[in-house]
Amino acid sequence: MLARKGLLPEEFLLTRLVEENCVQSRYRPKAQRARFITKNGSCNVAHKNIREQGRFLQDVFTTMVDLKWQHSLLIFTSAFLFSWMLFAMVWWLIAFGHGDLESPVVETSRMTPPCVTSIHSFTSAFLFSIEVQVC
Repeated sequence: MLARKGLLPEEFLLTRLVEENCVQSRYRPKAQRARFITKNGSCNVAHKNIREQGRFLQDVFTTMVDLKWQHSLLIFTSAFLFSWMLFAMVWWLIAFGHGDLESPVVETSRMTPPCVTSIHSFTSAFLFSIEVQVC
């Protein structure tokens, strides 16, 4: 480090190879073992005789573990949004089929109670779906 800054001349520094050869260790050198996962996080295993096509969609758990965290977060969020939209559509269809979305006309002869209260549009059905599923 001092040589990089120019404080010591290069001829006074020993290289790492010379330093390692000078020091004799009393202990047996440790054998280098191959790692399954490298230190940067990549997989160091080679799959042989395994068909890789369609592997991701056969096992959902392994697929989610192997994906990047951004993709896992995207799938998790989109699953919630899809569920909320599906139930919002169901609630909206129930209100539409029962006639709750029509403008309130004051008729004394036909006073049916609304099937689902406080649903006036698809937006209110979506918010109702979120409220029902979260709480």
